[in-house]
Amino acid sequence: MAETDKDWVDRWLDAVRDGTATMSQRSRTSIDTHGGLDVAIAAAKARGVHLVQLTDDKGRLLVAASLEPFETLC
Repeated sequence: MAETDKDWVDRWLDAVRDGTATMSQRSRTSIDTHGGLDVAIAAAKARGVHLVQLTDDKGRLLVAASLEPFETLC
């Protein structure tokens, strides 16, 4: 059976929720390919997972997920 976009997002965020992945990140491009940011946000809210978008040192957009809220330090 082929994995759907929802399955991909669910598997990622379920791992964060159950502690398998304390904090996990995916490229924004991958998220866009698997249903988009709105799908990821809805799935995260349903699980009580926090998301933040960041830019890495090569200018690529990433989305990180964690059970704990993210805090901007400076």
